Amino acid sequence: MSKFIEIEQITKSFAATCALNRVSFNIEQGSVHALVGENGAGKSTLMKILVGIHQPDSGRIVLDGKPVVIASPEKARSLGFGIVFQEIVLCPNLSIRENLFLGAEAESAGILRRAEMEKKSQTILNKVRMSLSPKTLVQELSVAQKQMLQIARAILYKPRLLIFDEPTSALMQDSVNDLFAIIRELHQEGVTILYISHKLEEIFEIADTVTVLRDGKHIGTVPIREVNEGRLVQMMVGRELDLSIRRKEVKPGAVLLKVDNLSAGRLEKISFEIRAGEVLGIAGLVGSGRSELVESVFGIAPISSGKIHLGGREITRLSITERAAAGMALVPEDRQLQGLVFTMTLGQNLTLPSVAIGLSSVGKRALSRSRENSLGHQAMQSLKIVAAGLDTEIQSLSGGNQQKAVIGKWFLVNPNVFILDEPTRGIDVGAKAEIHRLIRKMADEGKAIVVVSSELPELLALSDRVLVMRGGKAIGEVYGNKLCEEEIMKLAVGSIG
Repeated sequence: MSKFIEIEQITKSFAATCALNRVSFNIEQGSVHALVGENGAGKSTLMKILVGIHQPDSGRIVLDGKPVVIASPEKARSLGFGIVFQEIVLCPNLSIRENLFLGAEAESAGILRRAEMEKKSQTILNKVRMSLSPKTLVQELSVAQKQMLQIARAILYKPRLLIFDEPTSALMQDSVNDLFAIIRELHQEGVTILYISHKLEEIFEIADTVTVLRDGKHIGTVPIREVNEGRLVQMMVGRELDLSIRRKEVKPGAVLLKVDNLSAGRLEKISFEIRAGEVLGIAGLVGSGRSELVESVFGIAPISSGKIHLGGREITRLSITERAAAGMALVPEDRQLQGLVFTMTLGQNLTLPSVAIGLSSVGKRALSRSRENSLGHQAMQSLKIVAAGLDTEIQSLSGGNQQKAVIGKWFLVNPNVFILDEPTRGIDVGAKAEIHRLIRKMADEGKAIVVVSSELPELLALSDRVLVMRGGKAIGEVYGNKLCEEEIMKLAVGSIG
């Protein structure tokens, strides 16, 4: 393979923060090149420089042996550079076809060529294994389907370089397999792939070369066959980490959460309970009803029948704020849309539940500014949130620190039942290890923890028991010496062997 893109001494700073410091490496033509590092390592900044969102302070990019200035996303597109962002960037009120061609509609003399766009849309949907009509509204799609649609849109413009930023963060294994098949097809067609992921097992499966960034610096670029996972983690974080260590067996206490014959939407008569000191994992394929279940328990989605008890008290008809005040917390699946308020500062986000509960209580006692600041600093220290201060804009934080803020805001109201839906999605191994430590610590302190995760190794490392969902039903529990990936997947996919 020959040199395709040469990144030479790229430096980029934002105020006093140096995001990239004289980074240099090459991307070979037709390769699948992985880019890894902790949140804040500089991956996103470099990616945005390649697609024209940011401009480097110094250094240059050489394409096909010639220096290029990528002054805008339009320029990047003209060079054949495409990107699939981790966060969903789609218009929910438009159809699949309208999203695919948004800003690049086929037309003649001002008249849209709808039939042509419809045909091309169906072709590209077939390519990404989506059995949907181009007329389907995006708001009707699951998170996983939206992510596959973003991939379809990027492929539609036939890029020479396609950047994937955490593409599997919203996908279960069956969809991940489809994505990898697509990447291999693109690779065979000569498309160069730059693949960014915190899931190291994916890097070893799909990449042929890996570049490691740490603290804005280039640590190394090596053929994937020359490193193992342990060495790669050391390069990324500067120390050894093991995320596979299982929690020690515990003796659970009193029942803190009891769900009895809950039905809601397509959920059918689901029952389970969790005791103090336990971590209950919830597994299932995309569309199994995992998120719908925890949202119904927390009061986001209405239930049609069944009862919910929290600490022996029935809370079935309580509001979300009342459930939070009674001792329940939910960290939602999508921190961008449901977990954070991006018009607020870090401090305001951290104290939001405390303020809401205080204002809803008898007497409507608002938090004083000094108390609010005290609570915010407490959360920053407990979760090791890296930020200049409480007045930092939440959108300026790395993904890992944003996720810590989503969790940290609930720490301050001290819930007895903590529900976490995909708590480590899209964050680096260091932040993931820290969140795993926090989950174990909360359980050890007598909290009841519910963890929904698409990553079976994560569930196995954290959970005492795993409840498996399929088709809106709780199919069964896996625990004890049967707690393994094979047993979970048998239930999740309906295998009886």
